[in-house]
Amino acid sequence: MAEQISPINNAEMRLAQILGDDYLSQASEVAAGPAEAAKPLGQPTLSGNPFEDVLAKAMHAIDGVSRSEMHANQLIEKYMRGEVEMHEVMIAQSKISIMMQLAVSTITSAVTSFKEITQMQI
Repeated sequence: MAEQISPINNAEMRLAQILGDDYLSQASEVAAGPAEAAKPLGQPTLSGNPFEDVLAKAMHAIDGVSRSEMHANQLIEKYMRGEVEMHEVMIAQSKISIMMQLAVSTITSAVTSFKEITQMQI
């Protein structure tokens, strides 16, 4: 006989896909008690609320784009002083360009989805 699929587990698996592989373990730690000491640095704290968790991960990702842009700008300054090669600067600039395009398209589709959800008839 087929086993019934639990919608909670399915939702948790989807959140794990969106928020990263370690979402389920972090969510259980948050539910169990404070897990700040065991948490790796730089990772946003998961609250258990899916919307807040996705928003926290998005802000963390945007911070990563910002750090990459600062790194690319530092490489440009180092190139002007003769400390790095041109190919390193070009690779960093290409990476930041792709990251910015992805961030802009992701934000645009998230805003569009949010607008569609808010305009739904109840």
